[in-house]
Amino acid sequence: MKVLANRHIGIIVKNFDRMLDFYVGLGLELRRRDIEKGQFVEKLLNTDNIILETAKLILQDESVPIQYRFNLELMKIVNIEPMGSEKQINIGDFDFKQRNIGILDIAFTVDDIYSVMKYITDNGGDLISEPMKSPEGFPAFHSYARDPEGN
Repeated sequence: MKVLANRHIGIIVKNFDRMLDFYVGLGLELRRRDIEKGQFVEKLLNTDNIILETAKLILQDESVPIQYRFNLELMKIVNIEPMGSEKQINIGDFDFKQRNIGILDIAFTVDDIYSVMKYITDNGGDLISEPMKSPEGFPAFHSYARDPEGN
């Protein structure tokens, strides 16, 4: 048994169009946008009558077979009211004492980390850390940031 490829990472978003524009602005390309509903989605998500708006985004690299390209799926629950703001994730200071399980990050390799960080902050996201050179391993700069909805 082994993992063969990354299929996708899914993020449930509140403002679908804003988040789609944000990730397209980072260089991902919209591959498909749909409304997903029906028995398959209801059983898969264990939620009766759920309707999702979805967007599948990919990195464009014609040299890599499509099934091996990074995929990001944005999803908005269309027919269920989102939780009130008091139930939303607190996007204050990043603190492992407050949130120490679950998905930590989506990592991208970029051509200019400083331009990407500026794009993020100019478009409603925020920085968790400034870019720093890795002390070991892959020689690259690393930084953590949040998108406009705090992911």
